[in-house]
Amino acid sequence: MPSASPPPPSPSPSPTPDPALAALRPLQLVSAAIGIGAIMLTATRVLVDPEPVPPSWLAVAIVLVAVVGATALITVFGYAVPSLPHGLPRENAARTSLRYFGSTTVLRSAIAEAPVLVAFVVSFTVAPHSWLPLLVALPVTAALFWWHAWPSPRTAAAVEKGLEAEGAESHLSETLGFRAE
Repeated sequence: MPSASPPPPSPSPSPTPDPALAALRPLQLVSAAIGIGAIMLTATRVLVDPEPVPPSWLAVAIVLVAVVGATALITVFGYAVPSLPHGLPRENAARTSLRYFGSTTVLRSAIAEAPVLVAFVVSFTVAPHSWLPLLVALPVTAALFWWHAWPSPRTAAAVEKGLEAEGAESHLSETLGFRAE
C-alpha cells in the first residue's frame, strides 16, 4: 500500500499592513522626493562651476527675501483647509482629512523648496555668477522642510485644527497613526 504523503503546508497568511502606515508612507515618500530636489539642484549647480565666487549683496538679498516669503506663505497658506461639516461619518471624515493633509503636505514641501529654486536662478542670473547663495537657501529650506513639510504629529495637529474648526471630528491623527484611537 503506497504511503500517503502529507498535504503541503498551507501558506501562512501574510501580515495585514498597518492602515496608518499605508496612509502615511506615500506622503513621506512624496515629501522626501520634493525635498531631495533641493539637494540635487544645489549639487548640480556646484558641479557646473565649482569655483566659489563671492556673491553680490543683491543676490544674497533676493535669496533672503525668498526665505522670508516662503516662511510667510507656509504659515498663511500651508495649513489652510476648510472645516469639515458636522455629521460626516467617521470613514468619510478620515478619508477627507487624509486627502487635505496630503495636498497641504505637498504644498508645504513645494513652498519650502522655493528658496533653493530662487537661489539657483540667482546663481546664474545675478553677476557675479556664484553658487554661494545656495548655501544660504539650502539650510533654511531644510529647516522649513523638516518643520513644516515632513508629515509629523505636529503638522497633522495643525491641519486637524483647521479641519475641526467648527467642531466636527477629523480623525486625522488616528488615521496617520499619530494618536491611539
